[in-house]
Amino acid sequence: MELQSFHIHPYIEAGNIVCPEIKLSYEKGKTIGIYTDAKRVQYLLRNFMKQQNTYVHVKEDALYRNLTVKEHIKFFKRLYGSKEPVESLLMMVGLDNIASTRVKNLTKSEYQLLQYIRFYLNSANTLILEEPLQNIEEYPKQLMIKILENLPSKMTILLSNNLEDLLISCNEVYRLDVEGLRQLDTDSQDSIGSEPVNTLPMKVDKIPTKKNDKIILFNPPEIDYIESVEGDVHVYVGGEAYPCALTLTDLENRLMSLGFFRCHRSYIVNLQKVREIITWTRNSYSLSIHTTTNTTVPLSKNKLPILKKLIGI
Repeated sequence: MELQSFHIHPYIEAGNIVCPEIKLSYEKGKTIGIYTDAKRVQYLLRNFMKQQNTYVHVKEDALYRNLTVKEHIKFFKRLYGSKEPVESLLMMVGLDNIASTRVKNLTKSEYQLLQYIRFYLNSANTLILEEPLQNIEEYPKQLMIKILENLPSKMTILLSNNLEDLLISCNEVYRLDVEGLRQLDTDSQDSIGSEPVNTLPMKVDKIPTKKNDKIILFNPPEIDYIESVEGDVHVYVGGEAYPCALTLTDLENRLMSLGFFRCHRSYIVNLQKVREIITWTRNSYSLSIHTTTNTTVPLSKNKLPILKKLIGI
C-alpha cells in the first residue's frame, strides 16, 4: 500500500454543515464508491481537483464533435504520452466497428465509452469519476466495470447518487451525508443465509408507504422493488420511491409468498417484474426490472443459484 491521504475540509452554508470533513487513505488497486446527493458531489469534485497526482473526470467533459472516434483516441494518446496501439484501445471500449464515426453522431453510451479512454490513459495514481455509469446501456456498463478492474496501479473513486451503480462496480461503498462518511455493509451480503426464511404464508392486502404527509397503500403486484439504505426503506412503484416504515426483513416475510425475492442484503424484488439477469463480472450480477424506467438492482452471487431454482433454470 502506498501512503497518501485525502483531506477535504467541511463545507458550511448559512450555519449548516452541508458536507462534513472527509479523510480518505490511498490504496492502490481499490475502487470505492461514494453515495451522496448532487450538491455534495460537486463540492467533492472541486476539492479533489486540488489534490496532487489526481485526475478528476466530470460527466460534462466535452469531446471535439467533428473528430472521429479514431482521431480522438490518437489525440488522447499524444496528450497522455501513451504507446498503447490505437486498435487495442478501440477494442477495449468496444468502438472498433465505428472508428470512423464522428463524435457528433455517437449515441450517449458510445460517447461515454470514448470518454473512458481519458482516465484509462491518464498517469495520475488516483482517478475521481463523476457518475461514470449514468444513462448508459448494459453492455457499455460491463465494459466500464472491466476497465476499472484493469487499473491495478490506480485508486478509483466513483461519485454517484445511484446506489446500484456503485454496488456493481466498487470494492467498497460509502454513504456521505451531514453525519459523515460511513461505509455501507455490502461485503457481508453473502453471509445472509442461503435458504429462504421459513415463515407461514401470509395474506398481504396492502403495503403502507408515506409521501408528502399522506399514507399511500400499494397492492403488492404494483411494487417493482424495495431498497434499504442504512435502515431507510423505500418502495419503488413505477420508477418513483415511497418511504416505508417497515424493515426490509418485515417486508421480506410478508411478501415472499407473493412472488418477491430477497436478491441482495439491501434489496427485495418483485420477480414478476424481472426481465433479465445481467452478469457484469464473475462475482457481480444485477436484475433488470420491467418498469417505466430502465432500472437494475444488484443480485448477490450466493442468491443466484436460489433464484435460478425458483424460476426453473
